[in-house]
Amino acid sequence: MELKTIAVLGPGGNVGSAIISQLLKAGPAFTITAITRQTSSYTAPEGSNITHKAVDYDSFDSLVNVFTGQDAVVNCVTGRATQYDPSKLIIDAAVAAGVRFFFANEFVSNMDTDQFRRLPESHAGAKLRIREYLGQLASDGEIAWTGLNGGPFFDMWLAKGPAGFDIANRCARIYGTGENNLCWTPVPTIALAAVNMLQKPDSVINRSIFICPFPELNQKTILKALEDVLNTTFTVENIDVKKINDNARIALENGELAKAMKSLTISYQYYEGDTANELRHLVENDLVGVKMMSVEDAVRDTIAHYGKDVKVVEGMFRVEPCEI
Repeated sequence: MELKTIAVLGPGGNVGSAIISQLLKAGPAFTITAITRQTSSYTAPEGSNITHKAVDYDSFDSLVNVFTGQDAVVNCVTGRATQYDPSKLIIDAAVAAGVRFFFANEFVSNMDTDQFRRLPESHAGAKLRIREYLGQLASDGEIAWTGLNGGPFFDMWLAKGPAGFDIANRCARIYGTGENNLCWTPVPTIALAAVNMLQKPDSVINRSIFICPFPELNQKTILKALEDVLNTTFTVENIDVKKINDNARIALENGELAKAMKSLTISYQYYEGDTANELRHLVENDLVGVKMMSVEDAVRDTIAHYGKDVKVVEGMFRVEPCEI
């Protein structure tokens, strides 16, 4: 299968913009259409030949119209559009328009784990059910699909707080031992893998691909890399991640979903007793052109992009056991 015309949904977001940047590096191999909501202020990169089309995501006919003539649709939308009905509408419109290849909006960890399946769909999105639906469509010969999973985005988590580091104030929150294995991937690496998959779709057809560019990663290796790169020492606060997990599990059982999600997002990464992020046994880095990198280089790249004084999002950085 050869894919020439590529439609990217959500081109202004972190993943969508990175994928478009990587598609542009491929030169004339692709004709790119950026598809946004009608209210979007998106502007295509200066000097590019990207076509920009606005769509009504609630309208089947509008979606069919913008998808017509596209070989592939790359779904990078976020928010409400990750729920089942809006996602299914997008897929059904792609099928109706004759799209041959659908790149699912996964970009997470291993969705087959008990921990991921435990999350409420209303807050985590319907990615599992959408994968099942795409699988059925593929079996029926309606459309081919793929998905890409590399865990949380290393650079975004490090800069914004969930990784447990406040770079601007040189302080760290180490959850538990700080040694639980992490499988994270920087956004540019995700984009590189995605475009390589679009260039060789037959190798990834009708299945999800897992990647991880770090041979070893945990909070302690990140802390050491930060201190080395910035030539400073961080103030460290040790956090009881087991209590975060315990309280979140109770909140989940009680139907307090927002409380549970915030805490489980953290404890599933750092708590050895209930973790969901190990996927190194599944990775296919070589297949999609992902090379291993050092934690130090990833830290340097993050600081170069966000700055040494990047502000954390306090609600993502300072996560405590939720009240129950």
